[in-house]
Amino acid sequence: MLGRAVSYHQISFESYKARLVQFGMSDAVAQGMTDMARAKDQGLDLIVSRTPMSSTPTSFRQWCEDTLKPAVLG
Repeated sequence: MLGRAVSYHQISFESYKARLVQFGMSDAVAQGMTDMARAKDQGLDLIVSRTPMSSTPTSFRQWCEDTLKPAVLG
């Protein structure tokens, strides 16, 4: 455990794009990022089935323990 809560709050695609522009992205780049986020939300990443040849044996939980946690706490 990290010793603190981690939460996720989904925002609208319009808010996502506005935030990217606020952080300095051009409108065109922000739109491209928003379009990609929308495609991922609609299942883009599910097109290719996971197999031993196309994915890592490391689970997301294991990556969080091995990589994310030390980076956050370090």
